Amino acid sequence: MENPAGRLAVVKKIIDSEAMLLSIGDVANAVDVSTRQLRYWEKKGYIKSKISKTGQRKYTYFTMIQAGNIASYIGDGFTLAKAAEKAQSNGRIMKALRHFLKERFSGGREIPNGYEFDLGEIKGLPKDQRLFIEVLEDGESFFQVKKESTND
Repeated sequence: MENPAGRLAVVKKIIDSEAMLLSIGDVANAVDVSTRQLRYWEKKGYIKSKISKTGQRKYTYFTMIQAGNIASYIGDGFTLAKAAEKAQSNGRIMKALRHFLKERFSGGREIPNGYEFDLGEIKGLPKDQRLFIEVLEDGESFFQVKKESTND
């Protein structure tokens, strides 16, 4: 038996999760830096890890993105301090986006040539009018205001 509310709860939990942790090696490989660099960035306070029960450093996906941003800015010629500052600014944007998705994401479904995501009610419009985003396989995406779909 399908449970759309249960699936939605799982997606929202994943969006907001700090529990999914990666090893230092996973992060180093993903962002193409050495584990030594990650430890140094952590020592300087630019990224944070959680220590597992076995004493290993573990990183959230958010921290992996932060590290990737730092590495990218360094690759563009910025100093480590400036790269970390710019990555921190990006991090605030990512946290706001994560909060937005957690609060507004009301469901999704496959449509011909892509996917449709329900972003909920729109202030000032009737309650049955909702904001949807369609993301098509060809890369195009757009918003639509439609009546709430009742056939999941």
